[in-house]
Amino acid sequence: MNKLYIFQNNNDLYKSELETAYAISNLGKKMSLNINQLNVDYLIKNEINVVIATGLPSEWYFTLKGLNIVSIILGNREKNCEYADIVIDYLSNDDKRYFTGERYSLCQGNSEQVSEFNEIMNLILKLNWDSSFHGYNVAYLSCMHLTQNILYQIEKFINAENIRLVEYLCNCHDRRSVLSAEKNSFHFADIRLSYHISIKDKAHCSIDNALFRKADEHDIPALQAISRYIYKDSRYFFDKNFNQEKICEFYQSWVQRGVLGQYDDECWCLCDKDLPVAFCTIKYKNSKIAAIGLIGVDTSYQSKGLGKKIMYSIFDMLIDKGIQDVFVVTQGRNYSAQRLYQSVGFRTCATQLWYHKWI
Repeated sequence: MNKLYIFQNNNDLYKSELETAYAISNLGKKMSLNINQLNVDYLIKNEINVVIATGLPSEWYFTLKGLNIVSIILGNREKNCEYADIVIDYLSNDDKRYFTGERYSLCQGNSEQVSEFNEIMNLILKLNWDSSFHGYNVAYLSCMHLTQNILYQIEKFINAENIRLVEYLCNCHDRRSVLSAEKNSFHFADIRLSYHISIKDKAHCSIDNALFRKADEHDIPALQAISRYIYKDSRYFFDKNFNQEKICEFYQSWVQRGVLGQYDDECWCLCDKDLPVAFCTIKYKNSKIAAIGLIGVDTSYQSKGLGKKIMYSIFDMLIDKGIQDVFVVTQGRNYSAQRLYQSVGFRTCATQLWYHKWI
């Protein structure tokens, strides 16, 4: 995507956010102009796909819409939400539709946000690993929102990259995006539930961790055997356009890459006589935040409390590393996982909708 950053000669509270956004932007081609230099000929000549600013005169929103150019505003939500395609307002906390709150501040040193910011600005990304694995091109619609302008730009990307599948994680609070997805051949695939727990003040649990250890390469076959058939509640199994055998291989590959530190950073397991019977992969966001990737229990060892045991063991391990906050996501159909996370103290922090579009 070709992105144009528009700067204004003022002391707007969001000016430093825009400056930081321009500095860290690393996907696609980026350009910048002062608002007084902005004109239609420049937009057309440079094939601009996305305009990013702290705010624009109202007439420019209509001009951009006429040109099918996406407007992304790093500014006041209330002033811009009526016209802009996407609003990012780090000073607001009262709207679930848009990207609001301090976690979306770039100039306050939130390194975790950089990657997500670039994904939002780029609108859609080709998933290279997934494309290679499935044998056809897969893309991720990464901006969470759908508008007429966004739909136009992603269609250009789909055609240029010969995309067969678009995976779209939709903000369920944004009625406009939900309706747009349904009208434009996106099919509902899953509900995504996100959970969070703060473990910084928790005491170590009185769980015997003698059989809890970090997995290594020798454990991969046993872990892959556990992971092969236990994710039947996932969106991949629900969507029958996928090759079901390939999806089993997908989860086996995920756990393997977790052990090798190639996707998630680590894999930990509970063992019976040193044979893994339960596992959990971990990805470290930074020195204080971690996310759980996959968790699984061998079918012959289920209903024995091993899910709770490995979760408490993971908490102890993370506390020793200085981790304070842990996040995990699961499927809306996976009631057992939801009950497990709730039983050890996780609380829901977000609900989103997965859509798939097959071309």
